[in-house]
Amino acid sequence: MEEDEREGQENQPEPEIGSGTEDEGQEGQPATETQPVTAGEATQEQSLPGIEPHPVPTSTPVQSPSTGNERRRQFYLGLGIGFIPLVLFFLGLAPNVVWLIVLSLILWFVTLIASIVCILIRRVRYVGYGLLTSVPITLVVGSIGCIIIATRPRG
Repeated sequence: MEEDEREGQENQPEPEIGSGTEDEGQEGQPATETQPVTAGEATQEQSLPGIEPHPVPTSTPVQSPSTGNERRRQFYLGLGIGFIPLVLFFLGLAPNVVWLIVLSLILWFVTLIASIVCILIRRVRYVGYGLLTSVPITLVVGSIGCIIIATRPRG
């Protein structure tokens, strides 16, 4: 009889041991059973003294995408703020106010850094685009202004 039992076991396929990640964490843990909760039990658990139930927020308000007019307004705002160093530079070309040229160069570097920071922030991204556009324009217009002032005839 033992031989018959052994033969029966040898002919049956052995269960495969899977290497899947799903079964690995569940092998050593017993299966948990879920029990339905009645409405009376649910309110009983929430009405413990000293603990107040908090309402679950249904949804968070979503900001609407900015319109074309708002983007344009932000761009022009950044452009206007970015031209302040250029105006100070030209005012500094007057006699006895050389400190304005130094201030305008410092503000130009600040504008460059502020444009990069503003581009990284989604809400003020178009202000950053305006600031970044003003950086090379300031360099070109300022250098052309210097060339014109340096080459004009003295008289």
